Amino acid sequence: MYRMRGYDNNYQNVSLNGFVVNDIESGAPYWSNWGGLNDVMRSSMVSSGPEPIGFLFEPVGGATRINTRASEYRSGIKAVYSLSNRTYRNRAMLTYSTGLMDNNWAVTGSYSRRWSERGFKEGTFYNANSFFLSVEKKINSRHSLNLTALDAIYQRGVAGGSTQEVYDLSSDNFYNPYWGYQDGEVRSARVRSNNKPLITLAHFWEPSDKLNIQTTAGYWFGKSGYSALNWYDVLDPRPDYYRKLPSYYYDESDKALITDAWQSDPTVSQVDWDHFYFANRKNIFTVYDEGGIAGNNVSGKRSKYIVEDRRNDLSQFQFNTRASWAATSSINFTGGLLIDLYRGHKFNVIKDLLGGDYWLDVDQFAERDYPNNPDAYQSDLNNPDNTVTEGETFGNSYYAHQRGATLWGTGRYTGNRYSLYLSAHARYTAMWREGLMRKGLFPDNSLGNSEKLDFPTWGVKAGGDYRFTGRHMIVFNTLITTNPPLFRNSFLSPRTRNTATPELREETILSGDISYVLRTPAVTGRLTAYYTRFLNQTEVTSFYHDEWRTLVNYAMTGIDKENYGIEAGAEISITSELSVNAVASVGQYLWVSNPAITITQDNNSTVLSNEEVWIQYFRQSGTPQTALAAGIEYNSSRFWWAGITGSYYDEIYLDFNPVTRTKDDTGYYPFWEYQKQTDPGFLLDIFVGKSWRIDDLYINVSANLSNILNNRTFITGGFEQYRYDPEHPDLFQPKVYYYNGFNYFINFSIRY
Repeated sequence: MYRMRGYDNNYQNVSLNGFVVNDIESGAPYWSNWGGLNDVMRSSMVSSGPEPIGFLFEPVGGATRINTRASEYRSGIKAVYSLSNRTYRNRAMLTYSTGLMDNNWAVTGSYSRRWSERGFKEGTFYNANSFFLSVEKKINSRHSLNLTALDAIYQRGVAGGSTQEVYDLSSDNFYNPYWGYQDGEVRSARVRSNNKPLITLAHFWEPSDKLNIQTTAGYWFGKSGYSALNWYDVLDPRPDYYRKLPSYYYDESDKALITDAWQSDPTVSQVDWDHFYFANRKNIFTVYDEGGIAGNNVSGKRSKYIVEDRRNDLSQFQFNTRASWAATSSINFTGGLLIDLYRGHKFNVIKDLLGGDYWLDVDQFAERDYPNNPDAYQSDLNNPDNTVTEGETFGNSYYAHQRGATLWGTGRYTGNRYSLYLSAHARYTAMWREGLMRKGLFPDNSLGNSEKLDFPTWGVKAGGDYRFTGRHMIVFNTLITTNPPLFRNSFLSPRTRNTATPELREETILSGDISYVLRTPAVTGRLTAYYTRFLNQTEVTSFYHDEWRTLVNYAMTGIDKENYGIEAGAEISITSELSVNAVASVGQYLWVSNPAITITQDNNSTVLSNEEVWIQYFRQSGTPQTALAAGIEYNSSRFWWAGITGSYYDEIYLDFNPVTRTKDDTGYYPFWEYQKQTDPGFLLDIFVGKSWRIDDLYINVSANLSNILNNRTFITGGFEQYRYDPEHPDLFQPKVYYYNGFNYFINFSIRY
């Protein structure tokens, strides 16, 4: 819910033993890739800004460096059981570590199981197993090898946001439109799945007491998916589809009938699985010359409804080496080289035909627009009129290729009262799309490799600190860097063709911060002021445009953003056992330009408009721009603790719809002056715990009780729908998300 300084999460770097685990295409680290492995992921170095922590060129949002060397875990066994009503109900973890044994081997293993038939919201289940193994061999006093392998395998039901109209109709701010009953059992239409093992081999070498070198080679592979309903020649089956709501109707009696149905019949608000099976089983259809083979006719139940899995598989290799040299007692140099080779595979696969025999793989939008041109609506001209069954690929399939190399270095001088650092990096990035289907709409621009997009980038940062005394210090950081565009924004419609985004260029970031740090026996605190400017960003979005009655691609270029504000935090020790703390973050996160926009029609690449979006000084969404918290904590000498924290969030803005802010034919910007904002929210949390030691046995019980006031009206964010009807603006209300009501997490652990 809260993003540090309003930065998107792709501006934070996360590495595991030197392997950078940020997703290449989005730039973001997804912590679920190692979810459940909490007890073996605790050893880390974290920075909240660009200050160096000795690994790579830390970005503006900071870095997290996780260490999983087997010899550095505490020897023993630890078992944990947790009970919660959040995303899962139960969690069990077991971790065992040998420590460094007499034979100079060390082994650490961990297993985690998380499961639930329902999370906080109806229709959300959780089924996850996570595995971890780290083996280290200390070859001699100078050399050590460590092999780490991990995997987080999960399936979980996903909840969706909806409009306030739907929440009111269901009398539930936690309504989830993605589930329904099938044969008396809850079934979710949106299921996220993951199985991506990561293997790293790290070599630690200390040629001398002043020089240490770490070299890591790693391979990450596997699959992830996100299921969803798909349909052909029928009304959108989602229960909260706008044509199924009272606001769609003008007649008051019709509105009343729909409202009454929602409030009296629970099935109206649910996915109707039984109807899907009924419709598919009675839809007998013959496909002639299937696969382009004359006389190869296929008859059977053609599915009108299916569940598809939108897959995103990956294969990634990294080589990373870094060296740290203490030239003198005051001067240190750190630097290294990172090489990354990535191939992602995006495609759709049939997950469930819902009682049918096959799905006909054609583009129904193109079929509507070009009814007399059968080639145009083929998903793959090399396999026309293809009937696909469960487990087979359809719709789209392409590889996302990216190659990159980064060379970086940092020098630091430490004196009696001050320290200074200077850091720089240079990077080369190449990316291209490789289409695996020859699309009927783009027969000459979909199959095979696109042009290669090359981006040389660089960065420099400098900073340091000055210690007035041992209790008072000033810290500052400055940064200028360029970044290549993200792959997901580099192609107009990678699902269908090889066309690169117009006016694509490198992003530039200018940033600086300064902090005052106070450290006394009774009070510790920090006050920070920061400013960051993002220049020449690119964002590409595809959606259905009602006016043009087609999927369109909105490519915004020349985006400039500005993030600045003040952060403050303090902890006051009233007694040796009682303390109070407070934190505050007050910022302004703005769009500060009117980006250029290119609107293209997805089914024929026609440029519909070259205009600009009037959003200058709009607020960035996805995070509160004001966040305040204060608490009191008691840590007893008898090994129990308790605390209470109150937090306040304000200035939360919904993600805007650029359609309604794009200049129309008359030069008028319909809604540029208006951006939707949520109401502020207040939350109160309590945490308590107790630990015991019985000889060499350690027992710990703790509980986090969140939102104890059960605030069920706090909207944490949302977005305006891209569909819009200027004559009927209530038809497409924003979709919003509410913070969970009272929730808890209870933890019980034994360590020996």
